[in-house]
Amino acid sequence: SSFVALLLVLTAVVLPIKAPQVLDSIYDSAACPACLALLFPLQAMARRGDEAFTDLVVGYCIQSKQIQDEDVCDGAVRSQAPILAHVFRAISPGTDSYRKICSSLMEVCAPPPLHQITLNFTSPVRIKKEWTSRGRRPFQVAHLSDVHIDRKYAVNSSTECSKVICCRDYGATSIGPQVVHKAGPFGARSCDAPPALVDSMFRAMNRFAPNVSFTVFTGDAVDGAVWDDGRDKVTEDLRLWYGRMKEPSYSTFGNHDSAPVNSFPRWGADKSDSVDWLYGVAADSWNASIGNEAAKSLAELSGCFSRIHPGTDLKIVSLNTNYWYRQNFWLYGAEFVEWDPNGILTWLAHELDEAEKAHQRVWIVGHMPPGSHDAFVDQSNYTNQIFRRYSDTIAAQFYGHTHSDTFAVGYSDYSHRSAATANGVAFIGGSLTPKSGNPVFRIYDVDPDTYDVMDFRTYTTNVDGPEFQHDPLWIEYYSARESYAGNPTLSWPESAPLNATFWHLVTESFERNDTAYQFFNSRLSREGAAWPCDGECKRQTICSLRTLSTQYKCV
Repeated sequence: SSFVALLLVLTAVVLPIKAPQVLDSIYDSAACPACLALLFPLQAMARRGDEAFTDLVVGYCIQSKQIQDEDVCDGAVRSQAPILAHVFRAISPGTDSYRKICSSLMEVCAPPPLHQITLNFTSPVRIKKEWTSRGRRPFQVAHLSDVHIDRKYAVNSSTECSKVICCRDYGATSIGPQVVHKAGPFGARSCDAPPALVDSMFRAMNRFAPNVSFTVFTGDAVDGAVWDDGRDKVTEDLRLWYGRMKEPSYSTFGNHDSAPVNSFPRWGADKSDSVDWLYGVAADSWNASIGNEAAKSLAELSGCFSRIHPGTDLKIVSLNTNYWYRQNFWLYGAEFVEWDPNGILTWLAHELDEAEKAHQRVWIVGHMPPGSHDAFVDQSNYTNQIFRRYSDTIAAQFYGHTHSDTFAVGYSDYSHRSAATANGVAFIGGSLTPKSGNPVFRIYDVDPDTYDVMDFRTYTTNVDGPEFQHDPLWIEYYSARESYAGNPTLSWPESAPLNATFWHLVTESFERNDTAYQFFNSRLSREGAAWPCDGECKRQTICSLRTLSTQYKCV
């Protein structure tokens, strides 16, 4: 990670050793006490002020020539260093926030124990409501995620480079007649998605599903060039993307959809650090889909909103999951770890309670799955408590972030994960960017009475196909119902939804049927860099499918 590298830069600055030695020493058996000890001089550096702190670490990054290219140091490190300086000034040795820098960010210390908080709900007793399908024709919903559009993509530039993404004009060696491996117009494996690929995807969507009722976008429209993510660029990227999606569409913010990347300050941050500019961009772009009231409240709700989809009893609840994302540095800058940064979980519980009382179903739309390795254990636990309480009301959850085409199941009792205790399902959409696999998007069939997902189809195009650079050939990759419900080891009624019980049974079928599991494993990477996975790898993967809470993530 660029940001772990940043901390290594900061560490190396205060030691008379070179960066590779830091890399070796920081992960040895004494890494945890060493990391904690090194926070003292880092705090001393931060007290000299943002400018001095930043100049020092950027200068070291450039001089080392072994951590990142000079422009990456000057961009990514310069934008993140002031946030870390703020964090170091705000925390004291011995606090959980202090230790979390080494446990959650650097991952060299054991994490602090979970802060056990039992949430109290406005309505502790569930209001029972039976949702019965009348067998009507399903409506369709599109799911897009992690499109990572690179608007600086340069056709005929080199697909080989020293940076996170290639296919850009990085100077004389990256573009021109001497380039051997040239970027085609529709993308390459080492690069993010060019606008031409986005246009091709939308043409395919119109062909396969011309009558979608709405689209959910689970975040990350901006490319992965984190050293080149100023506000003006991110604003333009988001405006172009939001304007490209069909209305109505319901979106959320990915960690790349801010400037600097991952940056979502807690309440009370200086105005110059606020992301109200981002919420303003979204309010202007989303207004037609979510309405004036929800658009105007985006800044107040830290990028969250709710909306009843017109003509239905379906409430869309869009969550800004960046407020429990481990690489959002702002979350480390409090003396004591806040259980509910910016009040988002309190708001979520209120929205679900209101929906339950109104006999509505809810779809949760977020970027990072709550059971992700990237989620703080505490907030993941509290989110899971809310989801468990309102599991009858929540019909489905939709996420991205992982770039994998996958799913996850939540349970009422994680000590007994079974079909009987399965009570929530997250549909996790794959990515468009060729950098992490073949581009994909999903189309869901949704019951108009229960708002349960009856099926979804994932569509894809092969980056290595002979026609890809002329006109990408999009095909149906697979149908979830046909692939999994038709498994001989899993008998599932045709009229039954693909709910949490179904998906738990799918994980059991993977245990019994290795062929079914290996098909799933290839889909995880969207036929990209698939790796062999059996034995312990398979066991851990199946276990990780059985969690919407990070403390039970298995891997």
